[in-house]
Amino acid sequence: MKKDFKLFCFGFGQVAKYFVNNLIKNNYNFDLVTTNTIATKLITINNLKYKSYFFNYNKFDNNLLEDLNSSNKVLVSIPPKNGVDLVLKTFDKNFKINKFDWVTYLSATSVYGDQNGEWVNENTHPKPTSKRGIARLNAENNWLNFYKEFELPVHIFRLSGIYSLERNIIKRLKIGELTIVKKSNHYFSRIHVEDIAEVLKLSIKKIIPVIFLIYLMIIPAQIGR
Repeated sequence: MKKDFKLFCFGFGQVAKYFVNNLIKNNYNFDLVTTNTIATKLITINNLKYKSYFFNYNKFDNNLLEDLNSSNKVLVSIPPKNGVDLVLKTFDKNFKINKFDWVTYLSATSVYGDQNGEWVNENTHPKPTSKRGIARLNAENNWLNFYKEFELPVHIFRLSGIYSLERNIIKRLKIGELTIVKKSNHYFSRIHVEDIAEVLKLSIKKIIPVIFLIYLMIIPAQIGR
């Protein structure tokens, strides 16, 4: 049976796994390839068999290139390392070829920095103050350059704090890892991982290269994080 598409995931953490499971549950027929930092291996998720290639910094399984070049959708959820986006640094030539119809980079709201209590949206000018935020913004700009120079269909999703059945405040309370933040008029945003997965699924149905800000709710920081 002909597949709908071939999805290559750089990194296969919580968001990527929920995204793939969402596609499977909605009867998408696709091939899957991922990366990990240990060793190349065959794995199964929800009865879908896929290959996970070794990729760590600029070292990778040579067979990875064949699967990357034969994919048409790419999800990048690997954060910058030492201020550098490892995927573009290592595979820039492959993305210049531009045979992809959907390339998504998962960024973070840390690119906005301290907005002095003001609300932010996709049009808010980023002013990162942390090393992570600065690295994220640099990575975003690098991906956007590929969009401008090579018409790479890049989507950037700036994710807020993620929670799920596996990771949430209740579980942190139980294991004693909850951090209480008490600052006047201080808020932070949270989104459930299943909502991210749903948004990613919808984006592959209507491809519009652009920057998106994704958050579900804003809650007082005093609740904890």
